[in-house]
Amino acid sequence: MKPLEQATYISGALTTAFVMALLSGCATPPKDQSEKLEVVVPDRWTAGISAVPDHGGGWVADFDDSQLPGLVDEALEHNYDLRAAAARLDSVRADAGISGADRWPSIRSSLSGTRRQRTSTGGFVIASSRSNTFGLSDSFSWELDLWGRLRASHQEAIADWQAAQEDFRAARLSLAARTAQAWFNAVETELQVRLADKTLHSFEDNLSIIQERFERGISPALDLRLTRANVASARRNLEQRQRFRDSAVRNLEVLLGRYPSHQLGLADRMPSVVREVPAGLPSDLLRRRPDLIAAERRLAAADRGLSASKRALLPAIRLTSGGGASTREFRDLLDTDFKVWNLGVNLAQPLFLGGRVRASIRRSRARYQQALARFGQTALTAFREVEGALSAEVFLANEEAALLTAADESIEAENLAWDQYQKGLSGIITVLESQRRSFNAQRSLLQITNQRLQSRVDLYLALGGDFGQLSAESVTAPSASRVAGNQPESVVSTNDKAEKTLF
Repeated sequence: MKPLEQATYISGALTTAFVMALLSGCATPPKDQSEKLEVVVPDRWTAGISAVPDHGGGWVADFDDSQLPGLVDEALEHNYDLRAAAARLDSVRADAGISGADRWPSIRSSLSGTRRQRTSTGGFVIASSRSNTFGLSDSFSWELDLWGRLRASHQEAIADWQAAQEDFRAARLSLAARTAQAWFNAVETELQVRLADKTLHSFEDNLSIIQERFERGISPALDLRLTRANVASARRNLEQRQRFRDSAVRNLEVLLGRYPSHQLGLADRMPSVVREVPAGLPSDLLRRRPDLIAAERRLAAADRGLSASKRALLPAIRLTSGGGASTREFRDLLDTDFKVWNLGVNLAQPLFLGGRVRASIRRSRARYQQALARFGQTALTAFREVEGALSAEVFLANEEAALLTAADESIEAENLAWDQYQKGLSGIITVLESQRRSFNAQRSLLQITNQRLQSRVDLYLALGGDFGQLSAESVTAPSASRVAGNQPESVVSTNDKAEKTLF
């Protein structure tokens, strides 16, 4: 074959191989496995929340707090755990690219050079000679994926990547929620410190009055000592509340990616919730909650892994070709007189591998059953969290209303008891008890207000984000196009209407 014909033949073979690889189809994500969920889903939430008109915006805007959006944005930008999660996502994406590369032809080129010296002696004569050898070679190999084994393996990797994307989305949502909850905790501790400080000053004022009454012989020593003990207890409570505030602020600063220097300014009131809870269908969670989507994608990955294991029983067909040159002079590497080439087809059929292939199939089937069970358990956990958060909305609202009444009545009772004590109509024990009840009621009211805020954040976590439009069209699982090494960058496409704000 003439050099020009040889070059044309090899070029044509390579072009044909690439065209066939392209025509073999871009690996698409595995189909949705949600229909395999065995959990019976009711038509409506059993918690009994009534439907109200929906509103737009992210869930952070549902709280009447001007500082919260900035804190959440700061955490999402600077938190180190989220950066690590993003790096893990890039790693899984690279794994998908490596898997996709197996479906494409492999072309390698190598250049070599050696120098050899030979010395021989004959009598009193020493002969020495040197020689050079230069080599240039190219090789081409491609496994024809006739049975779809490589395609199934690639789809498995794509599904794993999709699951990793949902894990990252869940990490963002979780970080936003933890930041909001840490902020609410910090604000509560600040208000608890102010309440404890106010209580201490009130008790100290009372102590001054009783001290004066004791010196005048109006109040007994028992009243003085009990009041002193009450002041000391209040002082201890203030120190404890300051310690809690210090810890809460430093924890929040770490979430924000800041040094825990306790320099964060806190609000002077607990935020309020400005949005009611709309009703939705439980099955919509399967289309919007990140951990559920991730579990479904891992089930799809296990399904594709099982398919790839079964196809390993079929023969593998590989095309190979090579060419090159070997000369003593480097300048002759491009001389056609020194070129060689070859073409070949290999057929490999597993006959006996000690049960390796069959065992691999059993392992893949077991992993599929494991993924299916985890999908079901994840779904049940999700539904339990939503039902529990919806019920808590009602219970905590009723509890807060009762505590608000208790706090108001306890404050009035404290003022009345102190007034009667000064008039000699009641004893110090009644005063101290009324003060204790008033302080505990006000402290519990702050706690239950915080719990309502925490519970609302838990509801957003359970729903997978904002209330939004809880319907079948709200959120769809992302789909990926080809992910292969040295190919156009992979694309994750999401329905434009499905884009939802997580926070």
